[in-house]
Amino acid sequence: MGTVLEFIDRFSFLAAAPSIAGLFVALGMLLLTRRWQVHVLGMLILYFFVALLHTRVIRPEVALVKALIGWLICLALYVTGRYVDRRRGEVREEGATEPSRIRRLPPLAADTPLRSLILLTILVIAYAGSVYFPLPQVPGHVGLACYLLGVGGLFLVGMAEDPLRAGLGLLAFLAGFDLFFGALEPSLAVVGLLGASGFLIALAATFLAVTHATVEEGPS
Repeated sequence: MGTVLEFIDRFSFLAAAPSIAGLFVALGMLLLTRRWQVHVLGMLILYFFVALLHTRVIRPEVALVKALIGWLICLALYVTGRYVDRRRGEVREEGATEPSRIRRLPPLAADTPLRSLILLTILVIAYAGSVYFPLPQVPGHVGLACYLLGVGGLFLVGMAEDPLRAGLGLLAFLAGFDLFFGALEPSLAVVGLLGASGFLIALAATFLAVTHATVEEGPS
């Protein structure tokens, strides 16, 4: 455990501007792409930089616990994506004469230019919020990250095309709220409560994603 904490402390310098850039890239991966593999990678990056930012407001060992919780959520999302892909592959093989039922998603959304503009809008809103409405007891760059995750999560939910992407938006929003509330109340009880909330959101999103895929593959 001591070696892991030393590793976290060594890379804590990333908890400023590079972390904001990393979160922006992660949100871009969630907003602009349609492949579940990219979504899972984006959430892994998001939770990594959120954990680094946590080291600025709470103890490193608690930040490590938060990172592990986030990566377990990513594991659940990965398993769900693999399962849905396998189900769609089986249905594609059984119903090869009906290609309209199952379509392989393109790597980027059809409205990528609009989504790129929205991504830049999210950054502008987050920056303006952190400047004109700074969060109490939170360092400036951490407050910007909270706004970025909160606004980005709401946009992801609003633009979601399926339950899994809506769940990703809720998880991003919860990560921003966790970052803010963790600075106000860094107790283990809060860590457990917010971690359980993340697991419940991930469980609901994965269940709805599987149900949605099953209905989509069923007879019309």
